[in-house]
Amino acid sequence: MPGAEVSVLEDGGVRIVKVGPMGPYDNNAYIVRDVAAGESLLVDMPLEEQPLLDAIAAEGAVRTIVATHWHPDHWMTYDAVRAATSAPVLVGGAEIKVPEARIDGRLDDGAEVRVGSVRVQVIHTPGHTPGSISLRAGRALISGDTLFGGGPGKTFAAGDLETLLATIQARLLPLPPDTLVLPGHGGNTTIGASRDGVAEYLRHPKPAGFYGDVTWS
Repeated sequence: MPGAEVSVLEDGGVRIVKVGPMGPYDNNAYIVRDVAAGESLLVDMPLEEQPLLDAIAAEGAVRTIVATHWHPDHWMTYDAVRAATSAPVLVGGAEIKVPEARIDGRLDDGAEVRVGSVRVQVIHTPGHTPGSISLRAGRALISGDTLFGGGPGKTFAAGDLETLLATIQARLLPLPPDTLVLPGHGGNTTIGASRDGVAEYLRHPKPAGFYGDVTWS
């Protein structure tokens, strides 16, 4: 299993720190920081604990935590992260199977999460789970398990793939083509590359009702 790496995207006064791959599923976590204000937002809480806590300590002042969705691999370090930051945890407004005692609020489509003076836009992107959200920060999109370099996120029931593809086409592909897509697992991609991928997939789509893992080609 590869060790966690840390990479940094500087976007004006916004710094996005990618921590990953981590844990058995090669998860990524992201720290969005307003450099001038010295405040941060953490997105997702996967294993491994120490690299994530080290990155949080290095950036400092995590004021809010957002889970892109409530699958266990995205919150396995919940207790350690909460202890280190005392920050509230937020999830999508439509997310399911979330113990209410574990969260401090819900985010509806179009909501904004403030990080200092930076406004992070919440986009409801259902399909992988009913309440999955993606977060737009500057020229980056943190896509959770909705959109990857090679295809859409995994789906688990008939109809979910159609929902996910419609979400990607309607909510994400209209973003500028140079938008950097930062997924919940694996490497980065762009909206432009994703447009090409979706176009390739639509030349040979899966039959109606299919679910599971899908690639663009």
